Amino acid sequence: MDRYLTFLYIRRGNAGVKNIRIHRTLAITFAAVFVTLLFTATLMIVKYSGYVRDARRVAELEGENQKLATRIEGFQTEVEDLKKRMEVNFELQNRSRVLASLEPITPDVWQVGIGGPEPSLSDPNLLNADLLFSGLENDLDRLVRQTELELQGYEEIIAILENDKKIRDTTPSIRPLKGGFLSSRFGRRMDPFTGRLAYHEGVDYRARTGTPVICTADGVVTMAKKKGSFGLMIEVNHGNGFKTRFAHLSKMLIKRGKRVKRGEIIGLVGNTGRSTGSHLHYEVIFRKNRRDPLQYIIPSGIYYD
Repeated sequence: MDRYLTFLYIRRGNAGVKNIRIHRTLAITFAAVFVTLLFTATLMIVKYSGYVRDARRVAELEGENQKLATRIEGFQTEVEDLKKRMEVNFELQNRSRVLASLEPITPDVWQVGIGGPEPSLSDPNLLNADLLFSGLENDLDRLVRQTELELQGYEEIIAILENDKKIRDTTPSIRPLKGGFLSSRFGRRMDPFTGRLAYHEGVDYRARTGTPVICTADGVVTMAKKKGSFGLMIEVNHGNGFKTRFAHLSKMLIKRGKRVKRGEIIGLVGNTGRSTGSHLHYEVIFRKNRRDPLQYIIPSGIYYD
């Protein structure tokens, strides 16, 4: 009898009692199988729940990574825009330094570099993301240092200009005419008559005949006459080593010896002399050396009297 297990089953409504006998080995086997199946099912449910949870988390992380990648891409674009703006500021800084008779900042100094190996060389285990963030950090660090250098430069310029208004007033700093457009730059170019390489000692502005020509700084007119291939030309001596020339005019509105102010109209654009069309030839001379006039034109709204 010990090899059997007896179960009493009471029928519904007190209809009697029924005996069920099961061999002990079979019962134990059934119980073991049942427990094993229950444990396996529970383990599978737990694992499945973990998989679902991990899949949901992975999906969330992928979404966050996509948002982060989009933000980083936008951030990179903003950094590139800032770098371009800083390059414009660099050019403006040097033009301002010219006004104050200071040496321009060289491109090497403008890079405000620092020492140290490349991140990829110092740590070969860096991930692409690490390299990306490292590059952004370097760009931002350089922009910060360039801003500091720029602020120091402007403080130096402002100090000089505030202490010596005469330097500011007698240094060419504005566009020589309103309207028109730049048609030929300073330096080497193809001569429009010979087709050969030649050196252009000023800049040309294409404009309609009769467009007013403006004096670019205070000074005294030292020449106002027809001069060979320049046609009708006006030369102004600004008294601080600077001279300016305005050539190919159709009419001169001032005479030699007259004092002029920055912004004063001194002539009209024309096509006299060796010229292929109506335009103004404008030169800046500093201590007998020709300089690029574009370096002596501060954008409208920046210069102040």
